[in-house]
Amino acid sequence: MIASNPVQLIVIGVGLIGPRHAQHILQNVDCELLALIDPSPKAVELAGELNTLCFKSIDKLFEYLEANLMPYPDGAIICTPNHTHAVIAASLASKGVNLLIEKPVSTSLEEAKALQQFVKEQKVKVLIGHHRRFNPFIMAAKENLHHVGEIVAIQGTWALQKPKSYFEISPWRTDVRTGGGALLINLIHDIDLLQYLFGPVERVYAELLKKQRKEYPNADEGACMTLRFKNGITGTFICADNVTSPFNFEVGTGENPLIPFDHQLEGFYKVFGSKGTLSIPDFTLYHQNNLDITERSWHSSVERRRLLNDTRETRKTKPFDTQLNHFIDVIRGKAQPACTISDGIRALLCVDAVLKSIESDLPQKVDDVEAIAPDYDAIGVNLPKGYASTT
Repeated sequence: MIASNPVQLIVIGVGLIGPRHAQHILQNVDCELLALIDPSPKAVELAGELNTLCFKSIDKLFEYLEANLMPYPDGAIICTPNHTHAVIAASLASKGVNLLIEKPVSTSLEEAKALQQFVKEQKVKVLIGHHRRFNPFIMAAKENLHHVGEIVAIQGTWALQKPKSYFEISPWRTDVRTGGGALLINLIHDIDLLQYLFGPVERVYAELLKKQRKEYPNADEGACMTLRFKNGITGTFICADNVTSPFNFEVGTGENPLIPFDHQLEGFYKVFGSKGTLSIPDFTLYHQNNLDITERSWHSSVERRRLLNDTRETRKTKPFDTQLNHFIDVIRGKAQPACTISDGIRALLCVDAVLKSIESDLPQKVDDVEAIAPDYDAIGVNLPKGYASTT
């Protein structure tokens, strides 16, 4: 690939998120959409609309490219069901294809660790798609945390009501064994952000929420948890996909076009510090800085000011575009991945500790990435039928 030429990309999986990636690729002058990979009829229809190629499997794509003496793609975006991520990634990495893997990196820690070692051996570049790191609200949060002084505690909420169609379109979401449930699908986003903002979590305690969807007994609907970070910060977090609530990342940032934006929403995250409290995404700072007082205490009123005048302006930067531009820079050797496989594993380890805490009814230590034993067999054989197989 010549550095100035558009990067050739493929998208694997055309469920909920794959088509969004495809649209962003088409709108970017620095890359081209080579093909969609998915065995479903929907993929053929979408490929026709986008004027691109479509293949039922990765092997079929490679056969076509080799028969026509065409180079392999520069990169692939993996948007398949969660439990297939690692093995599909390994199949592509074996051909030298760089990867953007939608979160989670895998549903298996051992597979994720094996993939980390394998891509290193293959000299393949990997970006994990925790795209909210590129959200302008999170970038602004990171820049403004210093206003609260020493951070003592945090409070977070991700709560909304998923429609029935969400589960009917993709039945894998109804079973934790295939990566379903609010904790693996949704909590992992916030866990990654919290660790990105405040450092590694070292201990968790969690309780499952009261279940509402009796028809899906094998998928959790969220949990209430306490978190302790390695730097001493403590926090609480509620994750719920079965309640009527605006207090979630999507409503507060307007990131998802399917979920209405509320530019007046306050506090899906609150950061409590020695000099003030910061509410995100409204960026209200509660403080006593402007008062003629000898000490900060309850004897004096707490003032407030907005650090950002209009969050509707903040929203104009699209995280998927920023992430795609970053992936292109990674492929071209202009940048190192902003979210590595290690970062993805750390988020997975924390969610794994949450699940263990729920099962044991006890606090759980979050394991270190280095402690995981890789399972190479799991990513080297039995590739998911329909995506990476030749059938």
